[in-house]
Parts: sequence; C-alpha cells; structure tokens
Amino acid sequence: MPNDATSVGVGKPKVTGAIFVAPVGTPLPTDATTDLNEAFKCIGYVSEDGVTIEEERDTEDMVAWGGDTVYTSQTTYSETFAFTPIEVNPVVAKMEYGDDNVEVTAGKMTIKHNSAEIPAKPMVIEVVPNSKTVDRFVVPNAKLTEKGELNLTDSDPMGRECTFAALTDEDGNTAYEYLTITGLTPTS
Repeated sequence: MPNDATSVGVGKPKVTGAIFVAPVGTPLPTDATTDLNEAFKCIGYVSEDGVTIEEERDTEDMVAWGGDTVYTSQTTYSETFAFTPIEVNPVVAKMEYGDDNVEVTAGKMTIKHNSAEIPAKPMVIEVVPNSKTVDRFVVPNAKLTEKGELNLTDSDPMGRECTFAALTDEDGNTAYEYLTITGLTPTS
C-alpha cells in the first residue's frame, strides 16, 4: 500500500459522546456503526487528555547453559483504559461508586463512599480518527481498579482519573476493536 495521508488520524471523540457504560448482561455491539443498545449511557465529557489504552505483556527469558537466551515466555497480559470524567452526573457517579451507592431523586443525588466492591460492567469507547474512519472499542468487563485524586480548585474541572482493567470475557478477550473505513477492501 502506498502512503495515504487521509488514513492518518487522531483520537477525536464523537460529538454525540464517546464513552458509554451499561449494566452487566447488556448485548454488546459487534461492529463500529450499529446503534448501541439503549442500556448504554454516555458518561459525558472527559478531560482534554482523552483516553489512554495500555496493553502490557510481561515475559521471562529462559537461558541455556553458556548464557544464550533460547526462549522467551509470556507470563502475563493485561489491558487498561484510563480517562478523567469531568461531568458531575449520575452515570459517572454510578460508574465510580457502584449503582447501589448512588441515589437520585428530583434535583438531588446522594453518593455513599465505602469499601463495597464495584462490579465490572461493559464499556464502549467511540472515536472518529479522520473523515473516513469510525473506531469503536468494546470492553465486555471493565473493572474500576483505581481512582485518582479529586482536586477541588477554582481552575480545574471536578474529576478524577479512572483506570479500568479489561478483564477477559468467555472467549479470553479483554477488548474488541471494530473499525469502519470508507474505501477499505479485503485486498487493501
């Protein structure tokens, strides 16, 4: 394939929202463009840092007598998704504290801070890298593993970085990435 500047892109969010969460058992999308199940709720704006996806593979070298490395074995694999929600809303609160710890009534929201374990739930992240591509990441089991500090200042948005471990699904996959690319053919 020759170079193609129209294939270069950035992780720009969709204008209608980019990060969605749903209850366990919600049907997951299997492509980049089919409408999400109505159970998926948009978390709203995230900080200008966007989303950081990290895959980590740990390995161990096997060394033969004499010092030659003869085999490298993968010992672990993990994938995480991290971002900072900056909207104060029930979807973010339930994602950060668990559904059972958030109560919403007319004009009021109460969040209980406690040590209750927050169950994994499905997450979808959608970006539009360029004018011909839609990229959708589907994380079947996103487990909140870390929340950053909450800084209450008069110059920063109220939000804390959330890191989610992508736990394996029944097929052993941590995430699925679906792309729709205008003009892409099987021989490209």
